[in-house]
Amino acid sequence: MASTPSKLSVMHPVAALEGAGIETDIAPRPTSLDGLKVGLIWNRKRGGDAILEQVGTMLRDRFSDVRLTTYEGSIPTPSDMLDRAAEECDVVVGSSSD
Repeated sequence: MASTPSKLSVMHPVAALEGAGIETDIAPRPTSLDGLKVGLIWNRKRGGDAILEQVGTMLRDRFSDVRLTTYEGSIPTPSDMLDRAAEECDVVVGSSSD
């Protein structure tokens, strides 16, 4: 018995931007995170904290003397928090999850 092909609808998986969009160049990347301070910014979306916790564990396992600081923001993350993280840390990792 021949099967009938199914129809698949593909949706554009990009969410609408909240707030003003700002385009910037990619930040310079260090060659290693050994001895650096890494900021982990959670915007309080469900699941993002769990991902950042796992990222922190992986960073501690891979790099020596990496120091982690977690920042809890909101949607959108306040500019002053982003500025503070940029001043206090060598590298910042942000998460957004659902």
